[in-house]
Amino acid sequence: MEQIIWNSFLDQYFDEHTMSFHAKEGRPILRKKGTPGNWQPILDEHSLSKDEMDIFIDKIYQEIEQRDDGFVEIDRKLSKVLQLGPYRIVIVYPPLSDGLEMTIVKPIKKLVMDDYKLDKEVFELLRNQAKGILISWSPGSGKTTFAQALIDVYHQDNHIIKTLESPRDLLVSEDIVQYSFTYGTHDEVRDILLLSRPDYTIYDEVRNTSDFELYKDLRLTGIGLVGVIHATRAVDSIQRFLGTIEMGIIPQVIDTVIYIDKWAIQQIYTLQLTVKVPEGMESEDLARPVIVITSFLTKQVEYEIYTFGEQIVVMPLLEIGDEGHVASKGKSAISEYARHTITQKLQQLLPCDFLLKIKGSSNLDIYVPEWAKGRVIGKAGANINDLEKSMKLKINLKSFDDLPLMDVQTEVYNGKKNTITDIQFPIEFANQNMCFLIWDDIAYFTPDERGMVNIKQKEIVKSINRQGFVIVDTHKL
Repeated sequence: MEQIIWNSFLDQYFDEHTMSFHAKEGRPILRKKGTPGNWQPILDEHSLSKDEMDIFIDKIYQEIEQRDDGFVEIDRKLSKVLQLGPYRIVIVYPPLSDGLEMTIVKPIKKLVMDDYKLDKEVFELLRNQAKGILISWSPGSGKTTFAQALIDVYHQDNHIIKTLESPRDLLVSEDIVQYSFTYGTHDEVRDILLLSRPDYTIYDEVRNTSDFELYKDLRLTGIGLVGVIHATRAVDSIQRFLGTIEMGIIPQVIDTVIYIDKWAIQQIYTLQLTVKVPEGMESEDLARPVIVITSFLTKQVEYEIYTFGEQIVVMPLLEIGDEGHVASKGKSAISEYARHTITQKLQQLLPCDFLLKIKGSSNLDIYVPEWAKGRVIGKAGANINDLEKSMKLKINLKSFDDLPLMDVQTEVYNGKKNTITDIQFPIEFANQNMCFLIWDDIAYFTPDERGMVNIKQKEIVKSINRQGFVIVDTHKL
């Protein structure tokens, strides 16, 4: 770990513990002191007037003009992003902000890979094996700091390294070329990198569709990529690529995901594409391409990504049970997801209420009113065949007459003018969700602590008084 020392007029506003400096005209200056994830706000008594801030900003511009390491990275009418050595300066003017404001950020210390105390296997993965790396977590967690340490490892091995930054705030050797999208388009940078073919490109940071596309294009040509990306979980950084690039090529683009928090590696995932039956499914007919996400630290498979119907599923496979035991949740998870997905699809297709029963991982019972069965089946079975193909499930169509019913005694109390109905259940049914079948309609109500259901919806009250109701035994579905 080395202290970052510079020579600028901004140095007087920073000490070895100051991470950032925040000023707004007429308001006390605030400094953040500490380390990422462990800092304290320190409020100064001194404030800067608008005139003082204008003078301050002029000094920054003057120093940028005099130095080779000073850049105007973003120059908009009401906002500026400047880079002066290690200092990143953001300036916002009214009326975009409600007053002239300025934020200056400086990295406190530069870490080297030895500071992370990695075991030999992890170091070997990062140094020689991983070629499509994502470094993820929230802002200020130490992602860029780790990326800089990784650059040093590549540099020591004499690799050709280039960086993509907006703004350019990585502290790297003079041998390393830093590109900025402020002065070139994604297409221009793509052409330069594809022609110059560096061994590694550090992408700080991957934000939008153009970034995802460029990351993919560079990686598929064989260039090693290290991308910094904001995501609250390591798996979320992979999900941000879904929909932007084809699922089947994701493991070719991303092979390793590193989760950084408080300047330490908390998790490492590796990705592999295979053809298999997803966890929780049973029939061999359901085999499909699956991205398997494995924890490099524990060697356990934690997620699978695959298509289910028309959607891409990111399925967690582990859950923490009693006393911290880890168990598979594949079957319950796929059943829950299948129910949700199928319900959404049927709601678009059916003009009536329905109930589902998922049997194993390859069969589905659908209960509908008798009159609706023909519409579900369609001409020559076209509708139900299309539904089976999209869901990859065998569908058994049944009517409401086939539903299992609950044998329960209730008392019905009607209010004035049939505008309200109270239904008394035995006390053992208190706080249980009850499925009412009212002729061809399905409704759910939960008896209160006394076992009473109070129904105020006029249409339902009328239907109950006119046609009666039964309770479906959903536990037998």
